[in-house]
Amino acid sequence: MKTKKTKKNNKVKFYQDSKELPFWNYKRIVQTGDFLYMVKGYEFGDEIIIDKEELENKFDSILQDYVLSQNSKNEEITNYCNYLIAINEIRKLEIIVEIIDRITESNEKKKSLGIEPDYSIVKELLQKVKVQKSDDISIQRQKVLDKIQKYKNQAEKSKLAIENAENDNSSDYDIDEQYIGVCLGLEMHVDPKLISLYEYGVMVKMLVSKVETINKSNQNAR
Repeated sequence: MKTKKTKKNNKVKFYQDSKELPFWNYKRIVQTGDFLYMVKGYEFGDEIIIDKEELENKFDSILQDYVLSQNSKNEEITNYCNYLIAINEIRKLEIIVEIIDRITESNEKKKSLGIEPDYSIVKELLQKVKVQKSDDISIQRQKVLDKIQKYKNQAEKSKLAIENAENDNSSDYDIDEQYIGVCLGLEMHVDPKLISLYEYGVMVKMLVSKVETINKSNQNAR
């Protein structure tokens, strides 16, 4: 059974800025409203003797500095995430379509030589993406194309939302969904307990930069 820890005000140390505050603690404060997560080493159930208003004010101060450094609203970040996730999936699926076409062409030649066609590589690739499966390769190809179009629509919708962000005052968001979106968009996973709020902000900036680079590349290709 866990023993409760009791800390008095003169022994309490709390996080001073976004470079110190672990992202996981930030999430817990946002989700639970428990500002005791501002205290270093705090775990749920610990008894901390401290003015919670002082913790709340410090958290607000850290958050204000963080928001100013990001220059992005939560709604914008979510749109950036959705856009990059869609772009990443489109690239994967387009590669699969190319492979399907090449293997289909190869299998046609095999048939003419009396060799059994083999689509095992395609089946293995399809296990790594979210798309309806079919034993008929022509139907499967169309299902992949349909999925690509769905992601293209999602990307376009998110892109428009980013462009119109100035007119969007929505503030509701899910911090877990946003964090997962950032990781998926960057195609990397980082343990939220191992990064600070500031470092999460760096990840967000990387995400935004990646989207802007893709957009510039697409514009230059036109």
